[in-house]
Amino acid sequence: MKNLKLVVALLISCVLGGKLWILHEQNHTLVRQLNEQTNQLSHTQTELKQIQIRLAVAERELGFLDKYKTKVQVTAYTGASASSKFSDGGSVSHVYAVSQRTLPEDRIVSVALSPTAQSHLHARLHDYIVLIHKRRRVIAHFVDTMPNESRPVVDVYFADSRQAIQWGRKTDYYAVNLSTANSPFGVLR
Repeated sequence: MKNLKLVVALLISCVLGGKLWILHEQNHTLVRQLNEQTNQLSHTQTELKQIQIRLAVAERELGFLDKYKTKVQVTAYTGASASSKFSDGGSVSHVYAVSQRTLPEDRIVSVALSPTAQSHLHARLHDYIVLIHKRRRVIAHFVDTMPNESRPVVDVYFADSRQAIQWGRKTDYYAVNLSTANSPFGVLR
């Protein structure tokens, strides 16, 4: 009987010890999972803060574009010859000229501004301007002036006169000077 009590006590001890060991391992697994989820949460919170910062910057930039946009007429012009010069002294042959009827979003186009457009945009030679048409935005470099034009007109430099004629006049454009001192895009000069 004494041996039987000893065996039962040993079995009870083994079962309790095994149960404690299993609970201990489950506890460690739960702690490990909790640490991983805490790390994921902190990583997600960091990403969220970065996204909030980018969103705030984007909202500030969009607010700037909305606040300072000026309705302009966009027309096309071509250079007279390869030796021609713009008002800024730059050679016509050294700038990008639009080659098709659509303005490229991946290139900086060269433009001339009328005095009215220049005044409305507070633009100076070499300023960068964004031309906005619906959801498209085209960056333009102000390199020439049109002293005889009284309307707010932006002339885009085209390589081919036929493409310029096909472009014609577009009146549903807005323009914003990105080079002003209060621009959230930085001073582009």
